[in-house]
Amino acid sequence: MKIEKVSVYTCPQPLKIPFTHASSGYIDHLDGVYVCLEAEGVKGWGEVRGNCSYFTGDTTGAVVSSIVTTIAPKLVGLDAENLNVLHDIISHSIVGNLAAKDACDSAAYDLCGKLQNKPAWSLLGGKRHDILPSEENIPFMPVDQAEALARQILTQGSRFIKVRVGGKSLRYDIERVSAVWNVIRESGFADDVVFSVDANCAWDTRSAIRNINELAKYGVTIVEQPVRFDSVSQLRELKASIPTKLFGDESVASIEDFVRWTDLGLIDGVHIKLIKCGGITNAIRLTHLAEAHHIAYMVGSMDEGMMAIAAAVAVGAVSNTDLFEVHGHVRIANDPTTGLIVRGSDVLVPNTPGLGVQVDESRLTLCAEIKES
Repeated sequence: MKIEKVSVYTCPQPLKIPFTHASSGYIDHLDGVYVCLEAEGVKGWGEVRGNCSYFTGDTTGAVVSSIVTTIAPKLVGLDAENLNVLHDIISHSIVGNLAAKDACDSAAYDLCGKLQNKPAWSLLGGKRHDILPSEENIPFMPVDQAEALARQILTQGSRFIKVRVGGKSLRYDIERVSAVWNVIRESGFADDVVFSVDANCAWDTRSAIRNINELAKYGVTIVEQPVRFDSVSQLRELKASIPTKLFGDESVASIEDFVRWTDLGLIDGVHIKLIKCGGITNAIRLTHLAEAHHIAYMVGSMDEGMMAIAAAVAVGAVSNTDLFEVHGHVRIANDPTTGLIVRGSDVLVPNTPGLGVQVDESRLTLCAEIKES
């Protein structure tokens, strides 16, 4: 069956609680960009967050324009079930624009799965997980609120907690991190919880060395992206000077990024996100590379809509890790997509065809339709 039409939509998604971190500034809504691939009346959907320029370099308008003018016209008429060809066309149709490629690649898996009556994870070789226990984030907030949130997280069963740092002073970070660590210890879970911090590139090398060594006194075992990976010599100095594991996120997007930093032995792990690597296919390739290099990895996402999260869940389901961050959609006030079940911190892997979720098209604003001429 051939792809007969590609449609592109947008949908603003207000957040229940706005957030801030060191890179993003203040965010009170998400701009969802949706791609629909249609074949024989069957629709495959993909989604990506558009207002994520601080992370991807792309704006909502740029994502929509890349899909409408460059990627979509090349997909019309192609075999809807040949994922290899579809990925090659998506990947090579335009330089960069990984967020746009992510939405299109995810839509291809959703469509192919529906056409074959198989979950997307089945197309990836079969699932290893039925449930993805997802990391919980503690944002910038007063100490008493951070303590209360930590208790709530532990009560609902999560054993993977990350505290946002780098937005203000080291003293502010120590107050919150130490308070959360005390809650973890007092609750009797000090040996069970993976405790991490994420600075989102907020520090320079000297500050990172000082700050990480201070924060490590409070149970922190993983530090995610404390600096930008701009200098090999500075990153080597950082790696040699801290007692924690160093994970890359913003600076490890492509396969080339991964190979560079792992071959140099300068990272202990990587946070894999579809929005920055170009979709399901490349995310799977990164998981395989990480396993081959014996590098820890986390399958995660930004704060994004449920359709985008469902694509990350498909990758997580087949992965050989137990580190996940795949429920960024729960902070959206009125998501147009339904079907993904979250219980506490656990995300249940769907067993229905495609990505396993459904979108309410009436909630979306049509930007363009591309058909065979």
